[in-house]
Amino acid sequence: MSGSGARGELYKNIRLAYQYEQTANIGAIRMSEAIFRGQSGRLHRFSVHRPHEAFGDAPGVYCFARPGLGGRGWTPLFISRTGNLSKRLASHEQWPDAQRLGATHILIHLHDERDAREYVEADLATALRPVMNGPGGESEPEAGAVGPRLVWAA
Repeated sequence: MSGSGARGELYKNIRLAYQYEQTANIGAIRMSEAIFRGQSGRLHRFSVHRPHEAFGDAPGVYCFARPGLGGRGWTPLFISRTGNLSKRLASHEQWPDAQRLGATHILIHLHDERDAREYVEADLATALRPVMNGPGGESEPEAGAVGPRLVWAA
């Protein structure tokens, strides 16, 4: 076999191995919750959802996430908060960009109090530095507002 033929075969095998790994990872994603450690050291528990699910009108912190390396855990791409998950996630302007970066799920942390949602968002954005939140971890302000370390997943 010539040098270029062997190289072509090697690239083909690498591509097939990558495709197999990606398929295996997608099938392995059955985690129902994720816990992230914020900058403060506090743990924040999120439930894991598919993007097509119906979200209630509850307030909470949400995260667009992709599977972590080897299909273990989650990599947050965008973190924000809202007073109404159903309205906010119905057609979120950031979701297409998150999908292009590999997002497959939306992680939800329910919390009634706006101050608590702001705290959780800031605590995690500082610790996890999601790529879509920008350099300072900024996200959009919550309607009506004025002016990670992944610890465990199952």
